[in-house]
Amino acid sequence: MEMTTTREAHTCIGKLHVESLDNYNLEEAQQRAIRRDAIVTLTPEESHLFQTLENAAIAYETRSAPFDGMFLDEINNDGNVDNVDNVDNRHITTAPRLIEIRIAGGWVRDKLMNQSSHDVDIALDSLSGRQFALIVQKYLMHQRTCQKTPKVAVIAANPSQSKHLETATMRIDGIDCDFVHLRGGEVYSHDSRIPTLKDTATPLDDALRRDFTVNSLFYNLRKKYVEDWTGRGISDLIQDRVLVTPLDARITFHDDPLRVLRAVRFAVRYNLDLCPEIKMAAMSPTVHESLHVKVSRERVGKELEGMLTGKNSRPCVALKLITDLKLAGCVFEFPPAHSSHDVVVVVVKGCLHGVPYDGNDASVQDKAFAREKSWEEAADMLQYCSMVLSFFEGRMSIGGRYGDGDGHGGDGTFTGTVVDSRLFYLGTFLYPLRNMICVDSKGKEISLPAYIVRDSIKFPNRDVAAISTILMYVDELRSMLQSQGGRDQGRGDASTMCRLKSGLLLRNLKEHWVTALLVATVAEIHSMKSTLHGCGVSGDDAHVSIMTEKAFGFFQGIHTHNLDECWKLRPLLDGKAVLASLDLPRGPLVGTYLEEQMKWMLLNPRGSRDECETHLREIRKRDLEVTASFGASNSNTSSMSSSVHQDVGHGNDGMTDNVESKGRHHGQTKRLHIE
Repeated sequence: MEMTTTREAHTCIGKLHVESLDNYNLEEAQQRAIRRDAIVTLTPEESHLFQTLENAAIAYETRSAPFDGMFLDEINNDGNVDNVDNVDNRHITTAPRLIEIRIAGGWVRDKLMNQSSHDVDIALDSLSGRQFALIVQKYLMHQRTCQKTPKVAVIAANPSQSKHLETATMRIDGIDCDFVHLRGGEVYSHDSRIPTLKDTATPLDDALRRDFTVNSLFYNLRKKYVEDWTGRGISDLIQDRVLVTPLDARITFHDDPLRVLRAVRFAVRYNLDLCPEIKMAAMSPTVHESLHVKVSRERVGKELEGMLTGKNSRPCVALKLITDLKLAGCVFEFPPAHSSHDVVVVVVKGCLHGVPYDGNDASVQDKAFAREKSWEEAADMLQYCSMVLSFFEGRMSIGGRYGDGDGHGGDGTFTGTVVDSRLFYLGTFLYPLRNMICVDSKGKEISLPAYIVRDSIKFPNRDVAAISTILMYVDELRSMLQSQGGRDQGRGDASTMCRLKSGLLLRNLKEHWVTALLVATVAEIHSMKSTLHGCGVSGDDAHVSIMTEKAFGFFQGIHTHNLDECWKLRPLLDGKAVLASLDLPRGPLVGTYLEEQMKWMLLNPRGSRDECETHLREIRKRDLEVTASFGASNSNTSSMSSSVHQDVGHGNDGMTDNVESKGRHHGQTKRLHIE
């Protein structure tokens, strides 16, 4: 789709129309781009690296050793990653031109903000990245300054990984270096992020093709000053604190839609405002469609990961901004409404904000409205995450495991199971979708949140399982919180906590129980606030404090009852011992008694093996008595209709097993009541 420009390009020589970007005075632009007032302080390692790069360039330009009378033979590769260990040489016939070496993008930005940067992007004007990397490698080999010769890895252009040009990578003195030629004018196709590049490029060409002005700055390594070719990169970063695209935002995002997610990440990481143009472009349906068509789900997931866990990350702010920009549906995509040759048909079932999602009862517009309401609800819930997490962080040990073995540290803090803040934010955001399911063409079901984590953002399988488990049991946790007393009541008071119910719940949630508890707390606070608002009552922070205290009371109760990590509890009798002790037939029946054993162990944490075995024998005896009772009743009513027989013994497994199961259920109910 063609997109018309609505503004001219920002440059250091004024605004240029897009059609005029190839017609400007480069020398004038070079002089105006220089910013000697921008101070960059190098670390000793960076100073040594930059001196090495400059010395290698000088040796090559002057044909000094190891380049005297020789030049590097270009290495042809097929575009795959290529580790180059040896450098071939040939006699040269002409003197090489001066190599301008510029440090680009993120390193300059971070230095101007007094932040550390662990990798360096090196842009070159007269050589390819591979050529210059080989020059540096040969120079280091000649100087013998490295104990081990650095290897050069050549990576072909790969837009799915945001690599538009061939890049050479090299690790020098512990610093990761990327070498690449300046990026020139680019032309994008309608369905791809792969640009067609000009043969030659200037620093202004490169700066204008970058995503944001704050990332378009250069540090001229040989002349030791910062260059701002857009004329506003430094002011946007330092004074105005705003994110702006060098070219029209709609064109920038349409050409490379991944940049719209990078805008969110950078704005949140560096606490920058989005300019109005970026906001409008980010909300454009055309950009949303480009994001869907051009960008792989893996890349979307990688950007989201950076928002959840990256440097200076603020997940709540990032997810809220994604929602405000109407991007939530692009990031957390539902299954496609229509099938295609390479997409398995997936049907979404359930009711979303009162809209039946399966079938034809709701229109496309109604479903879109319901989805947007869900994202708004999720964003509204996020406002409580920081308060809840901070409350718990102040009262428990998140990240350490130390103490007296009873769940308490020596300083009174709690230890053991930790909060996974990443899953906490993600689980909270997907909470409104917890009751929706996806069904594929083979009838296999998966929860909608699990589908989104697996297919839409391509997170690892462990995250899929974790989110599925957390949201499966979060409402049960909410129910327990509703009946839970405050913090003081929860501490050591058996009457406020059912040890068996809590233990079984933790055995299902395992290491995710604390994370699920925090998600349940946020959901309960949000529900309470919504109810108060519906009644015309404005909720205040006191309600948040009350519910958080309840949640922490539950947390304390778990530790008081030594239930943390109860899922690691080993049975007193294994399957073979249970079979032998109860004289059971081989089959699934043993699992029932193993489950009964675990319930007994949760209720009797100090019980012995003999006591447990006695308990299981009593249950077995009771089950057999009930089975016999049902069997006698059946023989006395053999003339009853077949429908009654089916009601008593339904299934093909035989009446005895079914009756025995009913007896066990009856006995279990009675036992739990007594206990």
